[in-house]
Amino acid sequence: MNGSTMNKKVGIERCPAYDMEEVYKALKRAVELSGPPDLAGKTVLLKPNLLFDTPPDKAVTTHPVFVEASIKLVREMGAKHVLVGDSPGFQPPGFMGKASGLWEVVKKTGVEWVDFSKEKIEITFPEGKVMKKFSVTKAVLDADIIITLPKLKTHQLMYFTGALKNNFGLIPSLVKSTLHVRFSGRESFASMLVDLNMALNGGGYAFMDAITGMEGPGPSGGTPRQVGLVLASSNLLAMDVAASSLIAYRPEDIPVNREALGRGFWLSNFNEIEYPGLSPEDLRIPDYIKIQQKRASSQLLDFILPAPLRRLRNSRAPGPVINHDICVRCGDCSRICASEAISGSGAEKRLLIDYRRCIRCFCCHEICPKKAIDIIKRPQNREN
Repeated sequence: MNGSTMNKKVGIERCPAYDMEEVYKALKRAVELSGPPDLAGKTVLLKPNLLFDTPPDKAVTTHPVFVEASIKLVREMGAKHVLVGDSPGFQPPGFMGKASGLWEVVKKTGVEWVDFSKEKIEITFPEGKVMKKFSVTKAVLDADIIITLPKLKTHQLMYFTGALKNNFGLIPSLVKSTLHVRFSGRESFASMLVDLNMALNGGGYAFMDAITGMEGPGPSGGTPRQVGLVLASSNLLAMDVAASSLIAYRPEDIPVNREALGRGFWLSNFNEIEYPGLSPEDLRIPDYIKIQQKRASSQLLDFILPAPLRRLRNSRAPGPVINHDICVRCGDCSRICASEAISGSGAEKRLLIDYRRCIRCFCCHEICPKKAIDIIKRPQNREN
């Protein structure tokens, strides 16, 4: 399949609040507009965004009502078996998403919860640009179709996180952080994400929770922003173009959008996208608080610079700073840091960042449960 033959429709419907019946109706309509997948007799894996386990009103995770509506819809579409799961960046033993409300939905609906860290398989993609094989949850093999359920959010590293980025969670737990170290620049990380989705034969189908999004320093440190929409598409790039346009990005300025378009797999041109219902042009939110973008030339250097020079440049770029008045020293930031840039110091285990090792992937910022890590522009050798 390529951009000339793939469905290019994105269904967008209004939905002002997390009322179960209203979310279900809006999502069903969006799916109908976009061209519904054939789920009759199939095993479906629903993959929400569970960056870490936090209450739904924080807008960090896909809302449990949205997940419940998705379960109801895929069952009505004939799904024989429904799996639900995700793997946060740091996954504690027995993780089930209780604080996010997801576990209650799983129990209530009787679907199967999948622990992505228990069984892994390797998928290969010989044509990969930067990655030719990935270690992913075995649920990818067990499911006939993956339906990713992203939350509309900004993202400190990639500017925006949507359907293509959400499938990164199919890679179990801390394995993801090693890929952040290997692909520390925006362009190289985008290439890896696109390789992953192509290895998944396009990444599946997508339902997006854009009822309440996140603006500012996302994907976890931002603030909730009412958007009032749900989106659906079988074309993950088309969905991400639509969603990033909604929050006033130019689609070509999002590294993942740009890289995916260049592969010609989902689309040949951004203008090919069809909107049978509402259009992002009519729904655009011009004052949405976004991540400040780098110049295109600087983005290109992310991909072509050798690692030592990239680290030198990163050392002068905005980076994570710990607010020790808020930090509870849980250690999650240290555990997720694959570059081993964060360590404890002194009798009270005050956490310190070694900026010579820090690659500015912002995983520590994403995972901090207390929002004790900010991203600021800082002198190279300033003590944290």
